Amino acid sequence: MGQYWEMVAHERCETLGNWGKAGEFVRSELPDQIIHLLAVPVEDTGAPLCLSSSNESHCGDDEPGPAASHQSPTLTARLLQLPIEVVFLITAQLDLNSLYTLNCCCRILRSLLHAEVHARFRRTLAPWVNTPLMCAGEYIRSNPPGITTQVPKDFIPDPEALEDRDIPPKPYNQMTAYHLMLLKRPTNVVASSTTCLSPPTLNPTPVEEPRWPSPGYEPWRRILKIKKYFPPRRQWVLRNLTTMEYVYADVLTSKHGYGGGPDCPDAEHRWGFTFGTLIAVNTCWSDDSSASMSGWCPRGRWAGDCFDIVEEKRLLQDMKAGGGEWVDVSYRMWWEMVSLFEENRWDINEDSDEDSDEE
Repeated sequence: MGQYWEMVAHERCETLGNWGKAGEFVRSELPDQIIHLLAVPVEDTGAPLCLSSSNESHCGDDEPGPAASHQSPTLTARLLQLPIEVVFLITAQLDLNSLYTLNCCCRILRSLLHAEVHARFRRTLAPWVNTPLMCAGEYIRSNPPGITTQVPKDFIPDPEALEDRDIPPKPYNQMTAYHLMLLKRPTNVVASSTTCLSPPTLNPTPVEEPRWPSPGYEPWRRILKIKKYFPPRRQWVLRNLTTMEYVYADVLTSKHGYGGGPDCPDAEHRWGFTFGTLIAVNTCWSDDSSASMSGWCPRGRWAGDCFDIVEEKRLLQDMKAGGGEWVDVSYRMWWEMVSLFEENRWDINEDSDEDSDEE
């Protein structure tokens, strides 16, 4: 028994696709897809995006970029004959990929454009910050608290969506926000070619290799490495911007709930849950309690809330600025996740699988 679940940002009409049943996705790496949509990059240090050499451009962490000889010297020379103001007017019309390609043509253009490429790329990060999120169940028939169904005046449903999805036959203004989003044919941000980098894990021991590459933007993974924007040895914090609660990464990933920290990677627990798992479990919403797991409520306390993932420095700055009282729920969330995994005996099953493989 159970139902299928889908993580969505209904106001943006975006989805992470069908994750399957709760007992399947909670213990998987699928919830990690949420992280890069919420993680706010570190403050800009002003370091140049690309470092030039005599023959080619070296970008990010000394990875080779496109050689300047691949570009047309005639076109580059003509562009450089124009006033700088005109060059900026031209480049303002380019998309990010085209702007980066132009940036790699020669040393002079790199000096002019690297800051703009860097700024534009940063703006593509964390698109789901301060956006209501919910992991909608297959049998959802009502909105989470605080979420209302708003039908645009010029709304026209997608005819194919009516055929493909099981949507209750109701007037649009009586549908859930989730079902109304389905009628608009939401964008799958995982499959979309506009997703230009892999999600950071933001764990004390960062994973270097990307978990799910984006085929449409292979060069970005080589040229603008994720650790430039999310460097290791930083203290990351998940914030619920609606309830003003926060969770420390080193507490959530620690073995005993007291924080293994980046200097104690051996203190990490073996269950593998992350910020993404925490958000997915607590934003689930359905009007049916069927689930392929036990010890779990299909009406999460955070359903419909807004989030971001920031450095501890940013959290402390916002605390100092006032505007409300922030509450640390790190240990409580750690304990709830551990209890959920232990009740479903997922840690024991994993150990059993390892033993059977060794035999």
